[in-house]
Amino acid sequence: MIVTFDEFTMKLAHGQLKNTAAVDDQDTGEMNPAHQDQILSLTNQGLVDIFTKKKLLESRAVLSVTPGTNLYTLNTGVGQDYEDMIRVLQVEAVMTGQEVIEANKKVFVPKSNKHVTLPSDTVLRFSDAFLSTYGPEVDVLFQKKHPALVLGSQENINIPAHMYEALVLYVAGLYLSHMGGEEHTAKGDSYYGLYLKMMGDDEINNSSGTSELLDEDTRFSDRGFV
Repeated sequence: MIVTFDEFTMKLAHGQLKNTAAVDDQDTGEMNPAHQDQILSLTNQGLVDIFTKKKLLESRAVLSVTPGTNLYTLNTGVGQDYEDMIRVLQVEAVMTGQEVIEANKKVFVPKSNKHVTLPSDTVLRFSDAFLSTYGPEVDVLFQKKHPALVLGSQENINIPAHMYEALVLYVAGLYLSHMGGEEHTAKGDSYYGLYLKMMGDDEINNSSGTSELLDEDTRFSDRGFV
């Protein structure tokens, strides 16, 4: 589902944050401008937390590989291929000389395949055996964060419906906890506890598709690579 930041804050104003200093007009759900930046910051923080824990957004980029060059740094800078990357999920490769079609692609999961590894979060290492067998390009599939919300330019929240309520609870819980006072702290802790429960239940039910990808490649073992 896609909602604007204004729609999101209106839900908070009519619900969990009703009768707090964050709300300027209880009837319309208009937020107090003095608290808008704090709510925006907490919302972005919540999106990072949710999209890191749940595999909700994926992207892919083409990486050129060359025999003799084993290490490749993935550029996560603004506007680069791996912007907002959380982690590499898998590498898809076709044997050198074969047609690049889905039927010919083999999947390598870095954490379980020693021929494609991750020395760090943004560096891929390919074995000499891999580089002599596959290429000259591979596809890198990776998990992404939600783009940061920026008032005036990027104000849409694109999140699965079952995670929308989790984001509401996250923001409300931390906002109330930051207000201080016994009552606010207790209510904030309660909302944050519900957030954690919702995230846990989602993992148990696998509603967000968080199960690990399986490495089905057997070509190296078939050819005698160990």
